[in-house]
Amino acid sequence: MSMTIRRRARLEAAGRAPGGRRRPGLAAVIACYLAGAFLLLALAYALAPHPAAPPGPVSTWDYQREVVALDGGGGLNAYARQTLRATAWLTRGAIERQRDVHRLSALDLLAGAPAARRVAAWRQAHRLPLEGATLVAVLALAGWGAWRRRPGRSWLVALLVVLGATLLLTQPQAATRLAGQAGVEVPNLVLRAGVAGDPNAEVARAGGAEPAERTVAGRYWTAFVAEPLSRLQTGTTVLASAPPTGKPGLLAGLRGRVRAVGDWAVGRHGLERAVIATLALTYVLPSALLLVALAMLAACAQALVWLLLVAAPLLAPLAADPRRRRPLLRYWLLPLAAAAGLLAAAGLGALLVARAAELLHAADAEAGLLLAGSTVPVLAAALAVRRLVRRWRGRPRVIVLRGGVA
Repeated sequence: MSMTIRRRARLEAAGRAPGGRRRPGLAAVIACYLAGAFLLLALAYALAPHPAAPPGPVSTWDYQREVVALDGGGGLNAYARQTLRATAWLTRGAIERQRDVHRLSALDLLAGAPAARRVAAWRQAHRLPLEGATLVAVLALAGWGAWRRRPGRSWLVALLVVLGATLLLTQPQAATRLAGQAGVEVPNLVLRAGVAGDPNAEVARAGGAEPAERTVAGRYWTAFVAEPLSRLQTGTTVLASAPPTGKPGLLAGLRGRVRAVGDWAVGRHGLERAVIATLALTYVLPSALLLVALAMLAACAQALVWLLLVAAPLLAPLAADPRRRRPLLRYWLLPLAAAAGLLAAAGLGALLVARAAELLHAADAEAGLLLAGSTVPVLAAALAVRRLVRRWRGRPRVIVLRGGVA
């Protein structure tokens, strides 16, 4: 017996199961959990009969009021128009995916809340049989533990699991709502902490999570959509900071007073428009894809946090048995902490990506002032560099040997 106990202890210390198989590491457990959460989330999206309405009122932000419209005919103007619309679509999608992470838990919205309502209705319809079965189970487990000579902890664990299941059945909506709020609060806490130390005064004094997110999203939209749109319409960024509803009137006034603005507005700078729209799409593409990928990672982490918290009333009672504490720590508590940490890291990464992209765009805009908003210097410099490189490659080379010149 002592040899068996010592062998079991050595196997546990080496990370192996009593059968000799090596237990999966924490990283493998978390990866499997995230893959399962992703599959459940994809299944919930696929089986949802219609898009679920998010809880509570949703405010309309400025980027949702922006209208991407350009006048002018010809192929270059059409290309610029479609390219800028693609830029606006990418930027809007990245902002909305990040906005969803900060206001709702997707798995709770798509599957948790509807399932909780069905469970509540079923429980209400079968209230008396459920109450009787629960009372019988509790009395049987209590009697089993009291009358056995060496009861151990199994009866206590079973009793606590029955009580946890009763709690889930009687309060399903509260359990799913609290689990969903926990997954939403983590990125909001990170956002509030991140913007508090932001060097930009407008972002730092935004206050709560939603005002801070709205400020960051507004600056991101202005940098990558509103400024290029203003350049395509007026040749300058004069319309970038104007309210979306007031831009048509301001543009009409500028066209009547400034002839150069009228030339840009009617599409007489097709080549410049095409270049500006292409650069806008090139700038926004990497950051938008990163923001969408981080939002997907955060949604999977939120789904995992929701699943582990909903299962807490059934899993936490296992801690009453010392033999089950190590597996409980390995397969529930540590993955829950890792999922929360991954969710926080995804929120912080999204904030850093948005701010870094905005700062990079601002630095490039300062350098772009040297071009005075025209593509002619850029093309001239490119042609000059190309000509110099060709002349340097085509010149004859002189090889000096010991006996003379070849």
